[in-house]
Order: sequence, then structure tokens, then C-alpha cells
Amino acid sequence: MDATQILSFGCMAGELQTPVSRLQKIAKQLGITPTSTINNIPYFDAADVERIADQIRSESQTEAIQ
Repeated sequence: MDATQILSFGCMAGELQTPVSRLQKIAKQLGITPTSTINNIPYFDAADVERIADQIRSESQTEAIQ
């Protein structure tokens, strides 16, 4: 059996040291939707989490240059 890792915005916020509101905004901008919803909490698969993390890194690099 292949286990799939899914994370909520709350878990991502801790892992990425970024506020949930920023994660929600980035997910919306990238058109990322939850892989599943459990108890009204959206969860995202590892590929989508990585896309969000890439966007955060990209924004951070842009801010550092300015």
C-alpha cells in the first residue's frame, strides 16, 4: 500500500514558517484546491505543498533583491 502525505494549512504554516492567510492567498493565486477535506479542514498533497513552498521561496528571493 502506498501512503500519501497530505497537509492542512495549519501544518504547512508550521513547516514553512508562514501565516495561514499567506498560504491561502498563494494557493488561490496558483489555483490549488484541496486534495481532500476532513472535518471541514482542507488538506493538500505533497506536490501542491511543494508548489506553494516554491512560490514562497520565489517571493522571498524577490524581496531580498529589492
